[in-house]
Amino acid sequence: MDDLKKIFRFFTKENISITLLIIYSISFVNYYLYYKSFNIPVFNYLSIPDLVYFPLEYIFQIVLIILIYEIFFFIVFSIFWTIYERIVLIIRKKFFYYLRLDKTQKARITDLFEKPFKNGLTGSKFIIALLGVFFIGYLPNKLLFIPAYFVYFIYLTEIMSDKKMLNISIPMVTVIIILCMIFTTLYNSYTKRFEKDEYLISFIENNEFITTEKCKSNLNYLGETSTNIFLYDIENKVSKIYSKSKITNLEIQNTSSLDDIILKIRDFYPIKIFREMLNE
Repeated sequence: MDDLKKIFRFFTKENISITLLIIYSISFVNYYLYYKSFNIPVFNYLSIPDLVYFPLEYIFQIVLIILIYEIFFFIVFSIFWTIYERIVLIIRKKFFYYLRLDKTQKARITDLFEKPFKNGLTGSKFIIALLGVFFIGYLPNKLLFIPAYFVYFIYLTEIMSDKKMLNISIPMVTVIIILCMIFTTLYNSYTKRFEKDEYLISFIENNEFITTEKCKSNLNYLGETSTNIFLYDIENKVSKIYSKSKITNLEIQNTSSLDDIILKIRDFYPIKIFREMLNE
């Protein structure tokens, strides 16, 4: 918790001007590299909120991935640790004695497991993070999971290190996020130029129906600012700019990728047991 406070203070109270400069610079570079490749003069359509939104959205997605994993792993580890506690009590022939205790007495015994629980939780996360490098290539949306993995690994190293490396880890995390963000921009500028993506957006402009649906058009969604939407025709190699003020009936289809992830987590056996325990 102290480390998180130091990180927050580093990026806000102590270095707010540097933080804003980094955010604007990252946005400027990424917008320029991405939209310049499609010959779109994007800076004619940008506002200050647009410059702030882009890197913050990317960072938020990385933090969200880490947070979801932390919650998921904590629940799974807690279930297995509770089973482990019961097994230890049974082996030591203390289980039935434990059942007869009141809440205060049970809490004292549970406290004996608290420190090993914290050490086991941190150690298990670190081991899984080490092994995760062999499987990260099989994960969906690698352009987000790869930076999230390395940021999380640095975070775990910081926690487990006897010598705190905050002055090293903060620049490392910043560099990783910036490099991955630029790589993502370059990757998207290539794929959206030559491959039809799955992102589906539809709207009406001047009584004309516009859609990026795969079977109906060759348009790819490039992105948008607060005032405009940008599409690219991969067949005719033409960039199209649409003003939001002239657009009606805007529809964005849910790809259900988040729904699929939630359903898989919900149906995971330890999570299912935990949900049943909560419902009892």
